[in-house]
Amino acid sequence: MTGKICCVCRVSLKSDPTHPTGERYCDRCAPRRRVYVSFFSRGGWYCQFLEEDLQTPLPRTFTFATSDKILQLAEHAGALRNLECRQAIEHGVSAGRGGLFLMLTAEQSAKLNKR
Repeated sequence: MTGKICCVCRVSLKSDPTHPTGERYCDRCAPRRRVYVSFFSRGGWYCQFLEEDLQTPLPRTFTFATSDKILQLAEHAGALRNLECRQAIEHGVSAGRGGLFLMLTAEQSAKLNKR
């Protein structure tokens, strides 16, 4: 309850004086939100985000200059779990369009929901 260990896996956490005491999660155990990103080439790589139901669009979109940014986005959001996932994304990039599910933390999800 003092916030020194993860409340799920009991791993020691770095002390954070700005965080109030109480239950805390480590980065691995923190609750995640599943979001789908659809990407296609249109004067750059256009990315649109959808809720898990694949029907409700989120307010933010991104346009990247290169396809490498899509792989970086996938890696940062936990979508590159194995070689098969990486190859599927690379296949989508080579075809000019594709999509994947991202696992976002609460902070990442909040930034994505901003207009």
